[in-house]
Amino acid sequence: MKNEGQQLELELEMFTVEQEKMVQEYIERSERDTQNQIARAERDVKFLLENGFHLGYHFENTLKTETVTRDVRLGYGDERFETEITVNTWSGGVYLLYDIVTQENGELVIKKHSVSFGITSDKKIESYQIVGSSRAVKPRTILDKIDDKNVAAKEKLSSLIVKDLNFNVAISQLNHEFPTATSVEKRDEWISNGNYRNSYSKEVIVVKFANDSSIMFEVDYKGEKRIFKIYDVEELKMTNEQKVERLVKRVG
Repeated sequence: MKNEGQQLELELEMFTVEQEKMVQEYIERSERDTQNQIARAERDVKFLLENGFHLGYHFENTLKTETVTRDVRLGYGDERFETEITVNTWSGGVYLLYDIVTQENGELVIKKHSVSFGITSDKKIESYQIVGSSRAVKPRTILDKIDDKNVAAKEKLSSLIVKDLNFNVAISQLNHEFPTATSVEKRDEWISNGNYRNSYSKEVIVVKFANDSSIMFEVDYKGEKRIFKIYDVEELKMTNEQKVERLVKRVG
């Protein structure tokens, strides 16, 4: 907490020698950090271009520098003080790019995804998200892996479009087959197999009825639908004796 003397000094923008030193060191650190980031970006861009990478396709440079005025706290304990400082700062950087499938305004699209990377002393590249490990590899290997990811994204998009079409057709058919259903909709169903590792999420179509009974359908890659699970409320209410009696009537 500032005492009256400290407050008056700061209001008049007057500092002690020690405070002035702290302010100057803060400004110098910010400037040094900004210049280091500029130099790193220039080095990374030069290295990538020299090794066959294309700006906007294989990588992006989003580094921006600006001069900002901010309130900062400096010092420790009773000597801690707050003041307004104008410094040079930065944001962004140089990132590798590859294609991913995502949703935008409810539509499946392919977009560029940016990931960080490092350049080793022996002119190799480290990028866990592209390589799948922390192993440094040659630039050519990174280019090949980016191309593989881009091809995989196109194939995934095509597959998802076909799958969505198959589900839409199946939903339309089920609406026609079960006119008394209260709802027919696609949803993700969690399939539990005893433990989390063996469990998974599955896209299904659920046909629900007024008594809360439901039929769950799965749809394969050809668009063919099959019953996956039946939830019969009336059957759940029955005793074993009632189930046996019903079975005897049906087979007898």
